[in-house]
Amino acid sequence: MFRHKAEKRIVELSLDEVRLMREALLTFRNKLLSAGKPTEDVNELIIKVMK
Repeated sequence: MFRHKAEKRIVELSLDEVRLMREALLTFRNKLLSAGKPTEDVNELIIKVMK
């Protein structure tokens, strides 16, 4: 079947929101590491948030 192109969404966050998101992603990444699961997707999100 035909697929629609995914729409890109841009979210603007304040510095406090960026800090909270970074901490939440790092905590989630640590949980994945301790469970032995892959973290590639979370790593990409962390990099995007930090830019």
